[in-house]
Amino acid sequence: MARGASKDMNGREFGQTLAAAVTVVALVGALWVGGGAAQESPFRVEGRVLWISAETMVVAPYGLAIAPSGTSGISVDLSHVSQHEYMRLATGDSVLVTGTVTEARDRVTATTVRRTRF
Repeated sequence: MARGASKDMNGREFGQTLAAAVTVVALVGALWVGGGAAQESPFRVEGRVLWISAETMVVAPYGLAIAPSGTSGISVDLSHVSQHEYMRLATGDSVLVTGTVTEARDRVTATTVRRTRF
């Protein structure tokens, strides 16, 4: 019985790993899109707020760590979002951020920020 449970767990782990790999490829591909195309292509990330200050927020994507330099969060520029969309957010809140990847590919410029329930 333990052997069958081990096979089931390995199958689940494989499925989760495969899903995570596909997601990473899609997200990293979006981050590496050329500057002009990135300005036109929407980018979405759902995650947990690590910190927020003034017009910058760092979000830890659910299930992945794909940010530059091996960090665990994605920097989000909030300067193009109405303040009422993020003024009540706090560390640990679940959010869905929609925006574009900057030309330098080091952050996401948000166009909307929405609190979600994860």
